[in-house]
Amino acid sequence: MSDYKADSCVAVAKGGVGESGASSFLLHKVDATIKKIMVLRNVNSNLCGDTGAVAMLVVNGKPVAQGNITKKGSSIQTPATVGSGDVVVAIVHELPTFIEIACARHGELSVELSECDLV
Repeated sequence: MSDYKADSCVAVAKGGVGESGASSFLLHKVDATIKKIMVLRNVNSNLCGDTGAVAMLVVNGKPVAQGNITKKGSSIQTPATVGSGDVVVAIVHELPTFIEIACARHGELSVELSECDLV
């Protein structure tokens, strides 16, 4: 369950993993006069069944959220608000799922880091 509404969020960075590369790093420095939450969302995926993705959000060098974001629409978010000057890093990494499928191509997963108003 999320504390954000899609229309109260602004995308601040985009990236992806898969055939484009095994890892993606997104960096954003918050420049807001009010507190925000940061949400990393899987916005599109055609990963093969033998490939998944995990992500972590780091605020000012401290890991604050992590999770499996393989499924389209899945997300992780900062558990507390961030403010002006905070540096947010999103790390996404592709990994094998170790199921009995062998794909010739990994596919792609696209993510979006958004800065969201508390509602």
